[in-house]
Amino acid sequence: MTPTGFIFGGDNMAKNNKRTAAIRAACGTTMWGIGGVLANVVFNTSHATPAWLVSMRLTWAGIAMLIFAIVTKQPLLRVWHNKAHAIRLLLFGLIGVALAQFTYLLAIFYGNAALATIMLSLVPAMITVVTCVRERTMPRPIDTIAIVIALVGVFLLVTDGNPTKLHVAPIAVFWGILAAVTGAAYTMLPKKLLLHEPPLVIVGWGLIVGAVFMNFLAPVWHIPAGLHLYSWVAIAFIVFGATFLAYILYVSSLKTLRPAIASMIGNLEPLTATVLSIIFLALGFHTLQFFGIVMVLGAVVMMSWTPKRKIQ
Repeated sequence: MTPTGFIFGGDNMAKNNKRTAAIRAACGTTMWGIGGVLANVVFNTSHATPAWLVSMRLTWAGIAMLIFAIVTKQPLLRVWHNKAHAIRLLLFGLIGVALAQFTYLLAIFYGNAALATIMLSLVPAMITVVTCVRERTMPRPIDTIAIVIALVGVFLLVTDGNPTKLHVAPIAVFWGILAAVTGAAYTMLPKKLLLHEPPLVIVGWGLIVGAVFMNFLAPVWHIPAGLHLYSWVAIAFIVFGATFLAYILYVSSLKTLRPAIASMIGNLEPLTATVLSIIFLALGFHTLQFFGIVMVLGAVVMMSWTPKRKIQ
């Protein structure tokens, strides 16, 4: 403890800041999990398609995010003045936002919210593999073990231990894997941009770029049949709760939290989706499938582990 911390309570203030940041991150990731389950409900009770719901989500959340950036006086247009940054932002919006959201909702549409969010837990493993290949290095032993555990966990979740019989629709698994791939792109593509621009500006423009692309596939004004009042309430939460507010809460927490802690808190998303799917969607898992879920989430915790440096 430093003298300043001792006199003015700096350590307590730092602990309170970390605690508040952890709560914000937990609320954000929990909202993502709830949003996935609500998307599942919308698909089950109406003729809404994944493409249309993505268009709604990106369009209105993107507009809200940019308005928030203007109100908080962030440099909204600066990123477009640099050609390299502009190209990277376009790729981020197309691949890391539009395709990531589209493949995720397709995995929910053909499978369920729990499966889709658990498959997204493979993102850290994919990032590790891509990073090692690009930098021509070997992964840490713990990362290698975690990747194997994650793959075994997905195998158990999909097959329930019987490789001759799938307990999940193959097309749902396909879209779930693509969602993990594009989810990795969402994490990796904006890294260089975030060194120069505020996170909310990058996320906001990413949402808008993705929205423009998705509106060519499914315009927001083409309202699908079968939507009821509760459907619109669910859609409103998906847009403003599980996208706009969740991103603000989670991104703001990253200024204080270590990446390892933020990554572990991120496990609340698949946990929330799984629990709510069991309660409200009558989704049942067998014992080995539950064990597979635990293995996947445990692998994420392992990959986020960073050894403490020894004090010289």
